[in-house]
Amino acid sequence: MFKYKATRDLPKLGKIKTEWDLKNLYYKSEKDPQIEADIKATETAYRAFINKWKGKDFTSDPKMLEKALAEKETLSGMAASTRPARYFSFRMVLNSNDNNANKQLALIHRRFQKLQSEILFFDLTLGSVPRSLQTKLLKAPELVHFRYYLERAFIKAAHQLNEDQERIINLKSRQSYDMWTNMTDKIIGNREIEWEGKKLPINEAVNTIDTLPSKQKPKLWKLILEQMEQIAEVAEHEFNAIVTDVRTEDELRGYKKPYSATAIRYEDTEKSIESVVEAVSKKGFALSKKFYKLKAMYHGVDALDYSQKYDSISKEIEIDFPQAVEICRDVFYSVKTEYGEIFDRMLVNGQIDVFPKKGKRGGAFMSSEVGHPTHVMLNHVSNFKSLETLAHEMGHAIHGERAKQLSPFYEGFTIVTAESISTLFENLVFDAVYKQATEAQQAVLLHDLIARDVATIQRQIAFFNLELEIHNAISEQGSVSKEELCKMTVKHLKSYLGPAVRVSEKDGYSFVYVSHLRYGFYVYTYAFGLLMSTIMAAKYKADNSYINQIDQFLTLGASDNQANIFKAIGINTTKADTFTEALKAQEADIKTFEKLVKSRMK
Repeated sequence: MFKYKATRDLPKLGKIKTEWDLKNLYYKSEKDPQIEADIKATETAYRAFINKWKGKDFTSDPKMLEKALAEKETLSGMAASTRPARYFSFRMVLNSNDNNANKQLALIHRRFQKLQSEILFFDLTLGSVPRSLQTKLLKAPELVHFRYYLERAFIKAAHQLNEDQERIINLKSRQSYDMWTNMTDKIIGNREIEWEGKKLPINEAVNTIDTLPSKQKPKLWKLILEQMEQIAEVAEHEFNAIVTDVRTEDELRGYKKPYSATAIRYEDTEKSIESVVEAVSKKGFALSKKFYKLKAMYHGVDALDYSQKYDSISKEIEIDFPQAVEICRDVFYSVKTEYGEIFDRMLVNGQIDVFPKKGKRGGAFMSSEVGHPTHVMLNHVSNFKSLETLAHEMGHAIHGERAKQLSPFYEGFTIVTAESISTLFENLVFDAVYKQATEAQQAVLLHDLIARDVATIQRQIAFFNLELEIHNAISEQGSVSKEELCKMTVKHLKSYLGPAVRVSEKDGYSFVYVSHLRYGFYVYTYAFGLLMSTIMAAKYKADNSYINQIDQFLTLGASDNQANIFKAIGINTTKADTFTEALKAQEADIKTFEKLVKSRMK
């Protein structure tokens, strides 16, 4: 077990809760009368807003529009409107077999669906404002607070449908996407494999594989793939259904590219997305292929098995959850006291669900919403990767907490800025551990850092390219089979791994459990975020006072587009060269690793 010594005196920490405390933070149970009270309060508030403003002219006069927007923002910040669905969604995350929660979610969705459809009039009315009036409204002093909200509304208006069409799309959203993806998640969550004499849930097996000795990994991976192959026929229909639905909507809205909607949704541009994809697909893939070639040489083999691609060069550092907490607390308090305090509150209030269990969703995430506690979900095992995941998700959580000082319209953040901050905290935690490691441990950590960065940058852009091919194939030929999905997956895995990693036909079935392939090109944000965080980390290391700019970044929330938020702290994300330049840090790490490999071979 790695021994870490805190660099400062840390405040006393109360008793840690390792499971979400939904009873104290939300409702006692599905029978809690407050659930119905919150739903009725929401219905009353929405109905009052709709009755007051629907059919009225509230856009021609800036003062009238200011009043309407202020009431809309108050409605957006109404915690009761999202608390019931949030509660039952979290129950589903913890247990995919929670049928009561699933039924309640469906009922809540049905009750709110009509209100959500009717309130569409507001944004549609904003979108119908003539360009000449748009300019006037954006300059109106009364609307300074709402200027960015209006800018986004006017951008989206270019792809806006009429009210009846928007209602139909809104009404069918659950069955056209949520039910399909929830089905696959539930099937995967319920599957188990026999491993070392006991039943192991698939999601836990996926996390466990990285903790195993190298020779055992292919055996466990084979068992996982056998399950994925069985589920592939279901996933085939899932992909065809959700992609066909998305493409149909894209055509109606006039989006020219499969990721056009993504650019608008993430307050980014198509050019920015294409720039990061191009930089990584060219320079980045060449770097990752070189890394895996060196890795194979280090292990004295021509090629590694796909399941061994994350193999460390020595025994991986073991870090259990209590120690992971200590390391993160030390780093967070060292960077800024408030960040450590946020972590402490979440630990003792039951806002972090830590360990894997049967039925629990795989992976990890952070959830922050107006008027509610911030939550982190983990599937922690005692390895360095889990420490990094904790740091990553807490980076998101700190971002969410710092943005809470903003009003409801702007309290969130774009996914691109979110991933930049989360990976920044990963980098800072890595540096803290690296400084206290022995020389031998540092060699392992350097290797593992490169492997992590490749998984975050090159692997995710390979998935972007895979998702793009899936979309184009379904659009051109009507549908794709599980065999075709498998073949496409193999092709794009090879594109960044190169010949030093053996990717078999069966490995292609890994598309089944990669949930991010269903998120509408979300994966590019991981690469974007890590590359930007590399720049931010370098600036912070050169001058610790740069934390003031970083905190400014956090507190800007969603009050501007991502390009302007980065620009405010001295980073230009509109230039393709920025991404290529950011890859130089990884290139330098690989050169250092190359020296290590060559010295070992002498």
